[in-house]
Amino acid sequence: MKVRQKRQDGVLLLHLEGNDSLDCSTAAAVRTAVLEQIDGDSDVVLDLSGVQFVDSAGLGVLISVFKATRRSGCKARFAGVRPEVNHIMEVIHLNRILELSPNVASALRDLGGNRS
Repeated sequence: MKVRQKRQDGVLLLHLEGNDSLDCSTAAAVRTAVLEQIDGDSDVVLDLSGVQFVDSAGLGVLISVFKATRRSGCKARFAGVRPEVNHIMEVIHLNRILELSPNVASALRDLGGNRS
């Protein structure tokens, strides 16, 4: 799985692509790649629209992104969460902690004006 990044409106956009699973076989590399991109100066949108399956290792990646951004005083939004991944988040109540947006555009809109 590759992590593609770009900046838009001062927000770091991270897109996961190339594999539909964020699981034990991809999580370590994705975690490293994503955390290397988080600079502590920008809010982050992680686009999960291409992820159809996530296991506990993949959920750990999402929590790592959440914690890294919070620690630096920034925010993270998780965009495009597919129903099958959202179901897993609901079962373990992770959807109550992570801020989810239906797509990247709405995540950017939700973050707009949140930074001082």
